[in-house]
Amino acid sequence: MPRAIALAAAVTALAAAAGCGFGPGEAVPGEASLRVTREFGAVPMVAATLEDPAETDTVVRFLDAHADLETSYGDNFVDSIDGYAGSTAGGGDEDWFFFVNGYWSDVGSGERRVLAGDRIWWDYRYWQAAYRVPAVVGSWPEPFLHGEGGDPPSVVVQCLTSRADCEPAGAALAAAGVDARTIAPAAPRSAPGSLRLLVGPWGEIRDDPAARSIESGPGESGVYATFGRCRGELALTVEDERGRPALRLDDAALIAAVRRGEEQPTWVVTGTDAPAAGAAAAALGSGVLRDRYAVALADGRVQPVPAAAPAEAPEARCP
Repeated sequence: MPRAIALAAAVTALAAAAGCGFGPGEAVPGEASLRVTREFGAVPMVAATLEDPAETDTVVRFLDAHADLETSYGDNFVDSIDGYAGSTAGGGDEDWFFFVNGYWSDVGSGERRVLAGDRIWWDYRYWQAAYRVPAVVGSWPEPFLHGEGGDPPSVVVQCLTSRADCEPAGAALAAAGVDARTIAPAAPRSAPGSLRLLVGPWGEIRDDPAARSIESGPGESGVYATFGRCRGELALTVEDERGRPALRLDDAALIAAVRRGEEQPTWVVTGTDAPAAGAAAAALGSGVLRDRYAVALADGRVQPVPAAAPAEAPEARCP
């Protein structure tokens, strides 16, 4: 079960800490933020900030200051927040997961120190379709500013469409204070060690190994949406929390994040065609990504991914 997977790491960390005394430690100037939600970010619960986090400020201590907790394994794992209990230990299918700067955390919340600039997001969700969601877009402009451990990553915009359609992506990063370089469409489709923002129509970017993982479903990529043909035209199918088709969107855009192994994430900013990909790029920095795992855009509307629509709804099927 998921808690058993992490137990070994928790025991190791607790053993290392045994017998040690800790003071507050040196504070680092800056602000960290906390958000707690349910149902893939759809229901907000807690929002808080921490000024000048100290060396002893951990993710669980930050959370404990603003919510009613039940924990286990020496406070290293959170079992319940404000009455919502994780049920994996008893064979259930909902639990708490947390992200730091848009990266899924695979360590206990008592092990992760809070750093200045961190955006910490806890979410209570159904996990059977995708236990591990490696990266999310809901903490924009993270991870581009502070990366996984507080150090700004190398950021690359790979443009596989027209310059006009890519420019909004670069502008949004610049407005957020991110120093990014843009690679022309003819450049190699790889950037080892860099956090990538890949912009272009799905037909162009699906050859990228990271982007193509979306076609394997949420269990592989963590993204609850796939592109496919309907009446000969490319369409986007958005899935529900159980990975079942919920909505079919024509002329649609998608903003999602994927991650292969220990590589830096790749943000996929794409659509059924070049104009749709341009619309996705233009939406970066607009606020539509907040507290979302991924986002689809169609007909001027924002559709959270996964969708809350009933599974196997008629509009999800291709006639």
